[in-house]
Amino acid sequence: MSLLKVRNLHVSFETADGEVNAVNGVDLAVSAGQSVAVVGESGSGKSQIMFAIMGLLARNGAATGSVEFDGTEILGLGEAALNRVRARQIAMIFQDPMTSLNPYMRISDQMTEVLTVHSGMKPREALAEAVQLLDAMGLPDAGRRITMYPHEFSGGMRQRVMIAMALLCRPRLLIADEPTTALDVTVQSQIMQLLARMRAEFGTAIILVTHDAGLVAGNCDEVMVLYGGRIMESGPVRRVFAAPQHPYTSGLLQAVPRLDRDDDSLAAIPGDPPDTARRPAGCPFAPRCPSVIGRCHDELPALVLRAPGHASACHRAGESRT
Repeated sequence: MSLLKVRNLHVSFETADGEVNAVNGVDLAVSAGQSVAVVGESGSGKSQIMFAIMGLLARNGAATGSVEFDGTEILGLGEAALNRVRARQIAMIFQDPMTSLNPYMRISDQMTEVLTVHSGMKPREALAEAVQLLDAMGLPDAGRRITMYPHEFSGGMRQRVMIAMALLCRPRLLIADEPTTALDVTVQSQIMQLLARMRAEFGTAIILVTHDAGLVAGNCDEVMVLYGGRIMESGPVRRVFAAPQHPYTSGLLQAVPRLDRDDDSLAAIPGDPPDTARRPAGCPFAPRCPSVIGRCHDELPALVLRAPGHASACHRAGESRT
């Protein structure tokens, strides 16, 4: 049984220019202890799926469909009920820790507040727990640094603090939204190792939201490739990356820097992402696709299984394009 099951999720926003369709009919399933990646360019709808799951959409946003967590429908829950789920069951690491951490509060106050409010710990007990978790995150001299303010930490240290805060109540599902953005490759590796350790030690399921296909290869079990708010391809990471069945997936993989290439050039996907305010009749990737045919512009391709657990939404999937 899936720990998280998202079915036919739609997310839209009312704007001055009309309705914007950010997510269109997305399905997603995550089992306990599993690591699933959601991959796509900026604006593909990745973060909006996560905000809908967490009940954190902007005021002009609306979500329809179904989001079940451990068999209970949570889409549309009231704020009080959602807070209980967000505190103890599902946690989220946001993209930029400086916008998520309160710059006017010491790290110690921000972390102990989580435990005193949601776990009923006494302040001294909560502080000891927070220091222990920061130490487990590899934060040097955690007992002293916990009394500092966010601006006194490096980017990598702030990200460690955010991960520690997300894990304070031992959630069953951790959503990591671009957790390594703007960090150097060494710190990126350390952060991913931390997430892997949390998954191994606590059995935490992880959803990794990223635009970096290279980051997914060694860290996730399953991958969902998103474009224009729709699933282009999904399946086991090794199978999808070894034999992609959608031109967009192929384009993302070709754009990843590789040491085994003779030259240092990167293959870019030409064109621009689709206008989410004007949903196309056909495949949203058609205007940028190197394998496009007339049918692609007029008919939306269905997401079809091409191999066990491996699905893609392409009219030409399985064809030889040599």
